[in-house]
Amino acid sequence: MRRAIAGLLVISAVAAGCGQTGGSADQVVVMAASSLVDVLGTIESGALEVSPGSPDVQILASYAGSSALVAQLRDGAHADVLITASRATMETAIDNGSVAGSPSLLATNRLVLAVANGNPGHVSSLADLSDPARVIGLCAPEVPCGALAARALTALGIDAAPDTFEPNVRSLANKIKLGEIDAGLIYRTDAISLGIDTIDAPELSRFSTEYLVASVSADPPAPVTDFIKLITSDPSVRQLLTTQGFTLP
Repeated sequence: MRRAIAGLLVISAVAAGCGQTGGSADQVVVMAASSLVDVLGTIESGALEVSPGSPDVQILASYAGSSALVAQLRDGAHADVLITASRATMETAIDNGSVAGSPSLLATNRLVLAVANGNPGHVSSLADLSDPARVIGLCAPEVPCGALAARALTALGIDAAPDTFEPNVRSLANKIKLGEIDAGLIYRTDAISLGIDTIDAPELSRFSTEYLVASVSADPPAPVTDFIKLITSDPSVRQLLTTQGFTLP
């Protein structure tokens, strides 16, 4: 028999304070980096090989910056699966005991120089991120997109003058999209999904981050294992990742 994964994904707040494993026999709770909201949110249903009589499985997901997700797990949030936007944040989750499963590489993502549509700030290069006359935004340094931006700017010798540090990449991307910020460094995937204008900055191409997925339990139930297998190996999901701008391993 085959089981359909129904309602994939339903966005849900993940309750904290009642232990870590979150799903029931017919439910998998996923905590994912905010830059994955479009990929996971547009998956409507799939099919997985299971034993006879297994019920449909509902996937419940919540999204935030990776460091926030790791902190929530550390503090006792319910979850079955963690997907982070950097290897460092996944390693933190493993080190503090929040995640016990071996992580798998899902995809990679890279930075782009994004500008408000129409480029009202007349941004032409990364050097313009140092101009105090422009409204500049970056992700907070404790989240993967901010850590990657800091590494890139340091390596490229650019002393950025950000007016805001956003808690996750989707928050920053939305502010650029709305014209509240002239320019900032976001992931290529967020620029594609939101239709945000970008300025060619080929020097950013060598700065990328890894997305890793792991089960919270060292011995996860079949639905959790099946979900991880789906997102890491199913051809339709892999195609969706590519279409959204991710690079496959």
